[in-house]
Amino acid sequence: MVHDLGVKVFSRFEDALRGLPRDALYIVLETYGRRLLNELEVSKDKQVVVVLGAEDYGIPLDVAERLPGKKVYVKIPVAVSGSSYNVVSSLVMALYEIHRRLIAGKA
Repeated sequence: MVHDLGVKVFSRFEDALRGLPRDALYIVLETYGRRLLNELEVSKDKQVVVVLGAEDYGIPLDVAERLPGKKVYVKIPVAVSGSSYNVVSSLVMALYEIHRRLIAGKA
């Protein structure tokens, strides 16, 4: 089974705000996330947008709050407190988990 990921990349946040759907589920991957990635709940009926910030400072909470639609703040557990994965690794883990849940019917 192949899913059309419909990937869009924006270099300016203001451009992204204009181009993003209002009714999607926004998964914000950040160290301040309130839920773990493996606790994520997604639905086949709702478009999902994964949001990542810059490699060094991430995406500030006040900026993430400006995203339209429902937002879920998730983090990836790490063995060492205060450390994190790089942006590409985090994105791969998030896409894998979303795909796994959709395929397994846990969406």
